[in-house]
Amino acid sequence: MSKKTAEVVFDQPVFDKYIELVYSIANSAGVELLIVGGAPRELLLHRNPKDLDFLVIKGSAQTIPMQLHKLYGFFSPVLFEKFGTYRTGTHGEYNIEMEFIPIRSGTVKEDLLLRDFTINTFTMRRLSLFNYEVTDMLGKAFDALGKGIIQTPIDPENTIKDDPLRIMRAIRFSCTLGMNIDGQLKETAKKFAGLLNDAAVERIRDELFMILLSNNPSGGIKLMQELGAIDVVMPELLPMIGFDQRSPYHKDELFTHSLAVMDKTAPRIETRLAALFHDTGKPFSMQSSEAKVTYYGHQAKSAEMFNKFSNRLKLPHYIANTTEVLIKRHMVNYTPEWKEATVKKFIKNNYGMLEQLIDLYRADAGSLFDPEQALSGVDELENRIRQQKSEEIGKLESPLNGYEIQQLLGIPPGPKIGEIKKAVIDAILEGAVEPTKQSVSEFVKQRFAASAG
Repeated sequence: MSKKTAEVVFDQPVFDKYIELVYSIANSAGVELLIVGGAPRELLLHRNPKDLDFLVIKGSAQTIPMQLHKLYGFFSPVLFEKFGTYRTGTHGEYNIEMEFIPIRSGTVKEDLLLRDFTINTFTMRRLSLFNYEVTDMLGKAFDALGKGIIQTPIDPENTIKDDPLRIMRAIRFSCTLGMNIDGQLKETAKKFAGLLNDAAVERIRDELFMILLSNNPSGGIKLMQELGAIDVVMPELLPMIGFDQRSPYHKDELFTHSLAVMDKTAPRIETRLAALFHDTGKPFSMQSSEAKVTYYGHQAKSAEMFNKFSNRLKLPHYIANTTEVLIKRHMVNYTPEWKEATVKKFIKNNYGMLEQLIDLYRADAGSLFDPEQALSGVDELENRIRQQKSEEIGKLESPLNGYEIQQLLGIPPGPKIGEIKKAVIDAILEGAVEPTKQSVSEFVKQRFAASAG
């Protein structure tokens, strides 16, 4: 007979305090609820939950989050109309997010059958301080968790049709928990991958980000390819699959190379996205001759491909903008012949994303056919950057502002002012001009007076 219950310790004072608070409000308001889903699963895996889901068995799902908001300063509850759930949370010692889910069926057991995966059908109740009882009402969850299988509580076709985003969630759980997706669920996901077109892009984006930030991002992208999700979510990647770069420097076809680069980057979403998209422009930029194959300008085309994806998934501007610049600048091409001024200009031009650009540069170099020499170049550039006063260089501004340049040269506002400011900063970094108004004024008059006239 399958195991039905287990006691777990949830030794997180802040979480425990808020759970006790929830139950106190529930008792006063005549609301009955159970903790479900991720929290009990994570505790059984000896991991700390990041959020809490409550199944509201009796009463309104709005009651408790509204009271948490009014009495204790939690965020104003947000309603997700599709399932009638309310989400709230707070910032403090921990960032806590809570979701209150109305029961969708007659009994708790029937409701659990409507959940996404068997490993998320555990229920949990508080016994005492830090002590909780986890129950497997369906009699399947402990077995699935123990075997590391992602499966659905009922026929996977019904589960996927109920919410197609579950295809992405299955991939995400596979990456983050190191579990295998059940064969029947895989076949169903392949059959209905097109239904992802009906899912909210914001929800798809959130799942994709969790996949990319996992310890196995390439595994997630490969699963997306296998299940057909990549065709809907990231079709810009498709031309890379099987594309032979015909290059003595690259050992893998383009798609495999891009995944390898991504795996080598630190888990920051901008860097991982840049790694995934940095060569998407190559199939459209290839020029071949008897001598060699080149991909001139592929950076710009890759950025264009990324922008199509970014706009479709409504990426936040700060993520989209940083990623686009990283893609455009990923061809660093450092050589030991770089002068000190060149290193300084590199710092200035990339200040604010320097760490991410070096990370991408290193990951790309480490994925070449013979990475040793390329990686030594990355190390050398990194060492030379450390020897500079990067913050001082990054924040360097022209001693003359735009208005002063206009007055000095007698020219109107326009893009020319930015060009002059950049020339001033370059001259200072090269040591050709002192960073004073007088010295810069002389430089500007000598360099630009004739063209201004």
